[in-house]
Amino acid sequence: MRFIVLLFLLCASGLHAQDRILLMNGQELNVRVLGQSTLEIRFMQEVRDRQRQVAEPTENVFSVTDSTGKETVWYFHDPAFGNDLTVDEMRWFIKGEQDARIGYRPTVPVLGGFLLGAGLVIGLDLEVNSLFIPPVYAGLMAWPRVHVTPGSVRDPLMEGDDHYAAGYSVVGRPKRVVRSLWSTAAGVAVGLLVRQLIINPAQEP
Repeated sequence: MRFIVLLFLLCASGLHAQDRILLMNGQELNVRVLGQSTLEIRFMQEVRDRQRQVAEPTENVFSVTDSTGKETVWYFHDPAFGNDLTVDEMRWFIKGEQDARIGYRPTVPVLGGFLLGAGLVIGLDLEVNSLFIPPVYAGLMAWPRVHVTPGSVRDPLMEGDDHYAAGYSVVGRPKRVVRSLWSTAAGVAVGLLVRQLIINPAQEP
């Protein structure tokens, strides 16, 4: 009887145990892995409240960690394939991607875009030409260096590491561009409202 109960508990725990897939872009998938090969990683994933079998190309996967904690690293160092970083360097690069995705806050560029959009529209009385301000400003935000947001580095040993900083920048730069685009568009919209509802009526004789 005890053996049957123990066997049932083991089976039940196996059903709920999850594996972890770490992708090259820093995302983590907590799923149940069905199979691994040099071509693809097959796993069960919940999609719209239903379990569906999904396959991810192995070239997009850094490692797979099973429910017991054993990690299988699929990334390999080979410059001929474009894998210039070593396994440890790529691990640090991915940590930078993860921290930027979670904690990077481009506050100054976002605020600057809003003020610029509103200020130019109000000051220069721009109308149709104001539509060019958001994409131009967002495009300019793709150039400056990405500075790590204080407190977003979860592992203190990563501070100052070039590979970590490179991964942080890969995620942080497009994040800054997109948010700057939206904030500048919001500033333009506010400037147009101020012009139409307050300034222009006050200037009419």
